[in-house]
Amino acid sequence: MTTASNPAAKKPLTPTKGGRNLELSEELKSYKGVWVFIEHDTKGLTDLVSKYQPEIVLLGATSQGRDLAGSVATTLLTGLTADCTELNIDPNTRALAATRPTFGGSLLCTIMTLAYRPQMATVRPRVFSLPRADETRTGTTIEDSLRMVESDIVTKLLDFIPDTQSNKVSLAYSDIIVAGGKGLKTPDNFKLVWDLARVLRAEVGATRAAVQAGWVEAERQVGQTGKTVRPKLYIAIGISGAIQHRVGMQDSDVILAINTDANAPIFDFAHYGIVGNAMTAVPALTDAFREHIAVRGRKVA
Repeated sequence: MTTASNPAAKKPLTPTKGGRNLELSEELKSYKGVWVFIEHDTKGLTDLVSKYQPEIVLLGATSQGRDLAGSVATTLLTGLTADCTELNIDPNTRALAATRPTFGGSLLCTIMTLAYRPQMATVRPRVFSLPRADETRTGTTIEDSLRMVESDIVTKLLDFIPDTQSNKVSLAYSDIIVAGGKGLKTPDNFKLVWDLARVLRAEVGATRAAVQAGWVEAERQVGQTGKTVRPKLYIAIGISGAIQHRVGMQDSDVILAINTDANAPIFDFAHYGIVGNAMTAVPALTDAFREHIAVRGRKVA
């Protein structure tokens, strides 16, 4: 566990026993707060929470984080707000105000755990931007033993078999994403998204409706039930901009929306918009980008 403190604190310890890699925790001393690193184990984290009595416990909403958060909250008999898109401290109660989509992504609700501690929430990767580091901050790394015995472990890892059929989609860390929605009408029209992405060397994303229609695999879904992304450029084609999709891409640096409906919600938060038929607008954009990239390539050469 790493506790960040002010510059006047003692020089941080550098534990080396056990061969554990503590480079990440050393780096996080530049940020304000308390950081806990632990293996995927309910008893270990529960023991730490019981010992240090934190007011708030936050975990990443990864596959392991979701599993761990649920089991720890159940063991501690406290509440858990999952897949949050916003976290605040209520000025009146000083409670954690955790906001998440509900009713299939059509509404946002804010939940507070007033009667139980700790207050727990999970946040998906890339939902929040990394704060500015303060290199003058220091901290102390504390090692705690898990005090576990083998008989406490009810499951064992027998083998790991990688999924060789899975596509290596890296939406969360892509600089450019071209995404398509049900507004494209047919899977053949969705090929326009792939054509533009190929020219821009971008990843392809999609709405839940496009995934459910079978146009693309689930790994490419952006939104509350898919991936959360923060690309430098997000091109949304035939996407209305419902909350379910919006929470997964609204923090992109630049959002370009293409839709036939001038009143589509996506135009409320997009930086640039094209009101028109994607069947003509997207091929024109693809040709323009291809020509521009070719000109730049000739100048460099």
